[in-house]
Amino acid sequence: MIIMTIFTHQNYNGKSAIFVKLCLKQLYKKDFDLYYNNGKPFVVNEEIFISISHTGKDIVIAISEKEVGIDIEQIKLRNYQKIADKFLKKKVSSLDEFYCEWTKYEAKFKHGGENGVFFTKDIFENVKMTIFSEDTYYNFISMDKLI
Repeated sequence: MIIMTIFTHQNYNGKSAIFVKLCLKQLYKKDFDLYYNNGKPFVVNEEIFISISHTGKDIVIAISEKEVGIDIEQIKLRNYQKIADKFLKKKVSSLDEFYCEWTKYEAKFKHGGENGVFFTKDIFENVKMTIFSEDTYYNFISMDKLI
């Protein structure tokens, strides 16, 4: 069974590469060189997939042996129907539904494929998170323990 690890932190300082390297070292007990392709981090010659999302001071990093996309969004008042019409191409009935659908849209885009299932939850206060992957088992670890 493959277990995806989701690292979480609520005092993000804008240096995601440092956080990703700390998370990789925690999981695999060794250092990795981190590279980026179109903003998405990856490790050369390893079956390790990484997805990052942040909103405000909150960050999540998903690491798996299968392709993964993750998104978090801070829930705030906005003209959600206008955004939903333009990007999601659907009607939404509430702010909560909008953020659920929006994080699904972003997570699937970051994943880059069609094979996967959605997992959505409120990860922090007023923050919605969605994962899109073939993985269905998740291990959540606070990065507070690593810093």
